[in-house]
Amino acid sequence: MSQLPAVEVVVVGGGVIGCASAYELRKAGLSVAIVEAREVASAASGASAGGVRQQGRDPRELAIAMRAIARWPSLEEELGADLHYRQDGHLTLVWREEDLPALEARVRDEQARGLGIRIVGRDELDDLAPGLGPDIIAGAWCPTDGHAMPILVTKAFCAAAQRLGATLYEWTAVTGFRLEGARVVGVHTTRGDIPCRFVLIAAGAWSRDLARMVGVELPIEPHALQMMVTNPMPPRLKPVVTCVGRRLSLKQLRSGAYLLGGGWPGSVDWEGRFGRNRVASMAGSAVDASAVYPLLRRTRVVRAWTGLEAIAADEVPILGPVPGIEGMVLACGFSGHGFALSPCIGELMAELIATGRTSLPLDALSLDRFAA
Repeated sequence: MSQLPAVEVVVVGGGVIGCASAYELRKAGLSVAIVEAREVASAASGASAGGVRQQGRDPRELAIAMRAIARWPSLEEELGADLHYRQDGHLTLVWREEDLPALEARVRDEQARGLGIRIVGRDELDDLAPGLGPDIIAGAWCPTDGHAMPILVTKAFCAAAQRLGATLYEWTAVTGFRLEGARVVGVHTTRGDIPCRFVLIAAGAWSRDLARMVGVELPIEPHALQMMVTNPMPPRLKPVVTCVGRRLSLKQLRSGAYLLGGGWPGSVDWEGRFGRNRVASMAGSAVDASAVYPLLRRTRVVRAWTGLEAIAADEVPILGPVPGIEGMVLACGFSGHGFALSPCIGELMAELIATGRTSLPLDALSLDRFAA
C-alpha cells in the first residue's frame, strides 16, 4: 500500500461537521486531510432538513447552539457562498392545553440561560405564520433561529478548507488506524496510508464502526430519518414551524416548496449505506403537517428521501477525546440536530486539537458520560 502525504490531522467524514472542523483546523494553522468514503455531503448532511435553531436544545448543548447561531448571519460572506440562509425565526406550537405548561417552563429555563425566546398567543401567531390550523393555541417564538441549505453549507465549508490548503480524498474508505502504543500515528485507507498526529472521527452513523477498529464502543445507533418536499407555492411561511405532540418540522424554501421533516422513520439499509422511505411515515407526516398548516392540503409531495443519522443513546452529541487513545477525537452522535451547531463545533474541535482546551466546556458531552 502506498503512503500518502503526512498531515497533522486526518478528519474522517465529509459531512458538515467534518468539513467545518477541517476549515477551522486550517485557520488554526494545522495541516489537514478530509477522508470521505463517498462524496462530500452524501449522507446525513445531504439529507438534512436544514434547521438552524437554538430553542428546544438539551441544556448541555444550548451554549454551543447559541454561539453557532451568532456566526450564521455572517457565514455566507465568510465562506464566499450562497447558503440559502434565512434568519426568520422558529415557532414551537401547542395545540393541546395540557402541553402548554411544559412549554412555558422550557421557555423560562432557556430565557434564564440567555436565549431570546418568549411565549406568543394566537393573535401574534397569525401575524408570524399566517395560515396555521384553528387548533393551535400558542407557541414559543425565537426570532434568531432560521434555516439554510445543508448541501450548500457542507460544500462551502469543504471548499473554504481546500482554499486554505486542506486535502480532500473522496471515494476513500478508512480501513484501520495505525497506533504506536496508545497513540494514533496514522490512518489506513483504500487509497493509501496517511501518517498523522491526530484523527477526528466525524463520520456520522459510521463513526461507531470506525471506533470499533480501536476497540472502543460508541453508544450510537443508525436511524433513517425521512423528509418530503412539495410542489412550489407562493411565498407565505417565513419561520420554521414545529409542534408539540406532532412529528413535524416545516419550512418553506426559497423555491416556494415546503420541506416536511420531524423525525419520521425510514428503514435502514446498512449494507447499501442508505435509507428507504416508508409509506406509513409519508402518510403520517402529511397528516401531521396538514393539521398544523392546512394550506398543504392544496399541494402534493413530489419527492421523499431519508438520511442515515447517528442517534446517541441520550440523543446528545459525543464530543472530545477517545479515552485511552491519544490523539483521537470524536465529533459524532448528533442525533439529527447537528447541522445548526456546525460552525461552533468546528471551532471547538480545532481548539481541542490545537491547544488541548476548548472555550466552551465539553465534559458533559464526552464519551465518559456513559461510563456509569
